[in-house]
Amino acid sequence: MKKVIILVVLLQTSILYVKSQIVNIETIPYSMTFENTPKSYKIIGKDAIDIESGSNADLFISPSGDYSINKSPRLLFKPASDFILSAKISLNFNTKWDAGDLIIYNDEKHFAKFCFEKDYKEQQRVVSVVCNDVADDCNSMPIQGNDIYYRIIGSSKGNVFYLYTSNDGKEWMVVRSFRLQKNDNIRIGFSAQSPVGNGCMVHFSNISLEQRKPADFWTGY
Repeated sequence: MKKVIILVVLLQTSILYVKSQIVNIETIPYSMTFENTPKSYKIIGKDAIDIESGSNADLFISPSGDYSINKSPRLLFKPASDFILSAKISLNFNTKWDAGDLIIYNDEKHFAKFCFEKDYKEQQRVVSVVCNDVADDCNSMPIQGNDIYYRIIGSSKGNVFYLYTSNDGKEWMVVRSFRLQKNDNIRIGFSAQSPVGNGCMVHFSNISLEQRKPADFWTGY
């Protein structure tokens, strides 16, 4: 009898844990779930969320293939075929490579993360990482300040994606376009990382999802 009771308690605990990872934001018409549990998260209003990573949290496979890590918390959902996902990313950087990311994730070897990151020289920077079995790592323009608008455009049934930045959320500049070699389980969303630090709190606001193709890929609209 005691074994049965313990089993029931454990099962109930597991169910509660799974349910606790389902997140809804009003401007996203899908339920989202975490892969890798965040240290904390908090929904704020209808279009914002705080996500805090734990220590040594990252998603990366080195170009040589001799190092990989998959510990960063990712809040993901599966969009309709075509999508435009935008958000303002804000954070106080503590250590190098702390970042808030918009992410495109198919599986642990096929993903892209669009990072607002403190680089190895401790400069805030636009960084993109595209992984097709192994990852590249592209450092783009430096950013003054602790917030920036990001946008990703693509399709859950396609394998070509576009990344954009903006200072005001109105005028967009394309940073990169790329292909993922696998697209059978495309999900998109938000992530926080702290590869060498003790954790990182990221504030995502002005979150919006448009389920359409852009009129012009160059402008991001």
